[in-house]
Amino acid sequence: MNEELFREIEREREREREREREMGSFEGHLLPGTLFLLIGLWHVGNTIVKYVGATGTGTVSSFQGRIWHPLPGSPVKYLELYVITIGSLIDMCIEFFYSTHMRFTDGHGSLNSAHLNDFEHAAMLLMFFLYGIAALLSETTGYIY
Repeated sequence: MNEELFREIEREREREREREREMGSFEGHLLPGTLFLLIGLWHVGNTIVKYVGATGTGTVSSFQGRIWHPLPGSPVKYLELYVITIGSLIDMCIEFFYSTHMRFTDGHGSLNSAHLNDFEHAAMLLMFFLYGIAALLSETTGYIY
């Protein structure tokens, strides 16, 4: 029994090393990193424009930062929130289900230590997903203030 468990743990470690070669690479971080970069630049640009507009009126105290910036005059006003919500949901599912190979626990019933990094990434992405959902509900329904 112990030898069989040891072999299964070794096979799991080898699968983890293979996955790290695939997903832990530059290619595995390119799309999510690009989305974070684009949304960050969108925020910085909009914040600068709003601050300059507030200082142009002579009252800096009228400046208010926002946690998201709608696309003005666009039918997809909430595009930023949709990108954050849908992108984080897809990435969270990849991290939680695909990267772990659906092996959440080890042979002893505790979390599989070979996938702690995947669980951490999934938890971080869950927070972005919840933010997107809360912001969409707040803006579109008024249920959350």
